[in-house]
Amino acid sequence: MRKMIKEVFLGVRFLVSLYFLLVSLGIDTDSKSTVIILTALYFSFSLLSYLKFDQVRWMNKLVDVVFVPPIAFLSGEPKAIFSLIPLIVVHTNRNAITAGILLISGILLTVYSFAQEPLFLFSTLILLTSAPISALVPDFIGTIKKDRDSIKELRKAYRRLLQDFARWERDRRELDHMRFLIETSTSSQDVREFLRTVKERFKVKKVHMIPKGEIDSYELMMDREKGLLSVPVKLEEGNAVVIFEMESPFQLNDDLVVRSLEKAGRMVSLFVAGFEDSSSLGKAINIG
Repeated sequence: MRKMIKEVFLGVRFLVSLYFLLVSLGIDTDSKSTVIILTALYFSFSLLSYLKFDQVRWMNKLVDVVFVPPIAFLSGEPKAIFSLIPLIVVHTNRNAITAGILLISGILLTVYSFAQEPLFLFSTLILLTSAPISALVPDFIGTIKKDRDSIKELRKAYRRLLQDFARWERDRRELDHMRFLIETSTSSQDVREFLRTVKERFKVKKVHMIPKGEIDSYELMMDREKGLLSVPVKLEEGNAVVIFEMESPFQLNDDLVVRSLEKAGRMVSLFVAGFEDSSSLGKAINIG
């Protein structure tokens, strides 16, 4: 990056020196030799600043201010003011003070050269003023791009945070439901009390526990149209099906609620051994 900056400064100064050299060939005044000598010195110091950049860093800031405005003035060429524009541009983002001095020098030379020509005076002043503004545009664009990239990264981080929070909230709810089921199963006196507490917790409309002799499958079954959740349960003596009738069929879209009710249905085996005559209960249970 530093090498590129040094090369840009040297290239611009070489072109400015070449411009003054060509201008000096077209003037026929006593200052011609002075312009040539100053131009030669200007490029020599510019070359020294390039070769010994770290040792003479201060020279890179002063060489343009010291040589270019006097050369432009002594050349007697009003258009030589425009030679300040590229120097103002390259200094604006590197050294605001140097760019400011060059801009002020250009304004003074413009007023001196075009005092009697208002049109050229104002047009040249506008052109000089636009030089530092044009140099700042890439920085503004770069800043905007960095801000936009930062906003994009913040959005990504925010989305990840929301996902993590949703996952954490889901895990918290699942743990809370599981703790509730365990506490309820240990504190309930019988299966009716257990199912009634589950019904109130999960806002179930009705709960039915129906005895079954044989069950082909113990997989969970759902009827989304009627809002029914059926949980086949294997008991010590036979089988049963616990049916949860939901307040709304849309409740079955909540996987966490469905899994919690499935666990609650399986846990009735802790209270009921079976539905034979010798068991503790002999008929279906309806909680509504």
